Amino acid sequence: METRNFCIVFVVTISIIISGCLGGNSKVEYRCWDGSIATDPDDCPVMSTIEVSTTTSSSTTTTTSIDCAWTNETCQLYCSSECENKVASCELNKKTCKCNYSCIISTTSTTSSTTTTTIDKLLSDADIDKAVGWGEENKFNMSNLLSDYTYPNNTLGYEHVVIYTPYLKLAVLSAKRAREYRKLTDDEVNAIVTSNEIEFKVKIYGDTTSFQKNVGAVIKLRGEIIYPNETKIDDAATVSSYWPESPRYFAVNSYTFDTYREIRNRVISFEVIKMTERKEYEIDMRNYK
Repeated sequence: METRNFCIVFVVTISIIISGCLGGNSKVEYRCWDGSIATDPDDCPVMSTIEVSTTTSSSTTTTTSIDCAWTNETCQLYCSSECENKVASCELNKKTCKCNYSCIISTTSTTSSTTTTTIDKLLSDADIDKAVGWGEENKFNMSNLLSDYTYPNNTLGYEHVVIYTPYLKLAVLSAKRAREYRKLTDDEVNAIVTSNEIEFKVKIYGDTTSFQKNVGAVIKLRGEIIYPNETKIDDAATVSSYWPESPRYFAVNSYTFDTYREIRNRVISFEVIKMTERKEYEIDMRNYK
């Protein structure tokens, strides 16, 4: 019986797979485009086609020329598709007829940290307790609370300034809560003792019912002019004890500055500015908690 040898060749778009031939030994050679023979396609010069030469033991030689399916354009499209448009490198190797690529790999590093916030209180715990207790004791005697914080004094008929430091604010609110049979909450206390605001309530006199609308105020500190970040004008002037003589009316305006830390231990000049004059109050802030 005659023995037949079979050689099966599989051709794919990127690489060539040639099976071993059945019934005998085989040798696979690559005929390069310039006519040279190579056993490894990487040894060929740059080419556009691959010629495969198969020799069997019966000296039968079959040569097949296969065009490279890749072009530079199709290789670039393939790289973009595989890398989802994040291409690091893309190159067509015409020796092996392969489209080689590498993608950009994004790595996200997440670092978790814990932040501890320390509340910067303007009053010590002892002073907080004293202010709250002072307010509760004077819940029906506001003049006793305000008199110690009035400059130059609270004599009837004279202009003056009431200095609402955090300590006084705490006492006043504590008195209000005590009148309501309530206690200050921790949030209410913290809101006052961590705020850098200081408020000046000014009792002023004038001769018209709207004179207070044209009254401003500033703080002077070593040549620097500090303006209030909030101004509250009294809605309506009130008839004064001088009526019908001048000044006929009085009002209370409020000026708040975001500078308590900066001025709490300083001597400042608080200036009230009217349409007709300026009035300065030299205040030693060290006298007021």
